[in-house]
Amino acid sequence: MDKMLESKIDAYIDEVWDDVIRDIEALVAHPSVSDASKAQPGAPFGPEVRAALDEALGIARRLGYETGEDEGYIGWGDLAGEESAQVATIAHIDVVPAGPGWTGDPFTVRHREGWLIGRGVSDDKGPAVLSLYAGAFFKREGITPRYAFRALLGCDEEVGMTDVHHYLETHENPAFLFTPDAEFPLCNAEKGLFGCTFASAPIEGGLILSWSGAEATNAIPSESVVELAVDAAELPQPRTHADRLTIEAVRPGVARVTAHGIGGHAAMPEGTLNAVGLIVGYLRELTGVLAAGEERFLELLALVHDGTDGAAMGIASADEAFGPLTSNAGVIAVVDGRITQSLDCRCPASITADEIEATLCELASRYGATVEDVSTKVPFSVDAAHPAVQTLIDVYREVTGDTEAKPFSMGGGTYARNFACAVSFGPEEPMANAPAWVGPMHGPDEGASEAALRRALKIYILALVRLQEIDL
Repeated sequence: MDKMLESKIDAYIDEVWDDVIRDIEALVAHPSVSDASKAQPGAPFGPEVRAALDEALGIARRLGYETGEDEGYIGWGDLAGEESAQVATIAHIDVVPAGPGWTGDPFTVRHREGWLIGRGVSDDKGPAVLSLYAGAFFKREGITPRYAFRALLGCDEEVGMTDVHHYLETHENPAFLFTPDAEFPLCNAEKGLFGCTFASAPIEGGLILSWSGAEATNAIPSESVVELAVDAAELPQPRTHADRLTIEAVRPGVARVTAHGIGGHAAMPEGTLNAVGLIVGYLRELTGVLAAGEERFLELLALVHDGTDGAAMGIASADEAFGPLTSNAGVIAVVDGRITQSLDCRCPASITADEIEATLCELASRYGATVEDVSTKVPFSVDAAHPAVQTLIDVYREVTGDTEAKPFSMGGGTYARNFACAVSFGPEEPMANAPAWVGPMHGPDEGASEAALRRALKIYILALVRLQEIDL
């Protein structure tokens, strides 16, 4: 690495780091869960997301960017370049709902032993702030970059990415873009997405009054609560996972069963334990208690929750490029006399959405259920040999000393799949390196290592500098 350049980058990071942390804290303070039902003029995803976007745009202006927005769908900070071609980043300032299980206020950043804890510190408000400070290095050094730089700030990544769809209707694709919304070293391939909802037939004489799980389909629920029209004294103690299930009386004739699992992101189920699945297991231990329609749907749910590879449902698949299919059944509810259960699958190219839908429809029909609200996205990839991809990998190797680092595929769906030439590029670290009290993104006590964020900022600054040196 150029020692003079490295010295300038290190000095810049030292100079701005306290401001970086304060800006992350300010952005996390907004409970910016995207909700189109709260839309207002200029705030298509609700006032909380609008407030977070205004916060982020204010940071950008303070750092010297020219700012703009697309009717509240997405915002950006611009730095002019010598050429009109554009290098861009995109991060999102919306978050998944906080959900249960937090040990403190999700929207107040806590500092503990070099970690930041708060909703969005990892996904994706912390990285959003890093992207703004990375580009601002050019302003700090008085450099006019060869390519214009745009730091995009999305508002609907966690729900539907309608923000970026709206943006691309009237704006050109950048020559190259990366999103800081995955693990390092670099993801150049994302699995396809398949989502649907299983719905039971109308249930007569049902005793399941309510049932909650994850608040977002792409979250693995850490807690699930079911209320039954049964006296608590009549319910047996759990035979399995007894340490994770509690039974209590709500009032005479109504009992509440609560399950405590291990939450996480639907794309990374390893090490998680779906709390809804724990409830399913307990309800199936009951004999002659629930209505026939409930018991029939629970048979289907037992297959849906039998592992995270889809094998019990008949949709397991894997290929060399993308790895295995993963599935998550997160959001569950009782609505108008029916039980509904969401399904979120991350799919390799070895199985099509049509094949998955046909298999699941046939499976559901065996239990008198239906498959509804199907949504799909095809797998996405960018050639690992692309010069911009190689540039980013080389920067990562240079900063970290990891000479074996190479691009990988993942199940997470990021903004990258919506652009002509884009990848996801850190800054998350494997959770195996985190203390037990640090939660994953989409889980309670979501955390980010301050040291890892500092290193990521250095990587991003150097990456933006090096991208100016190649032909795009």
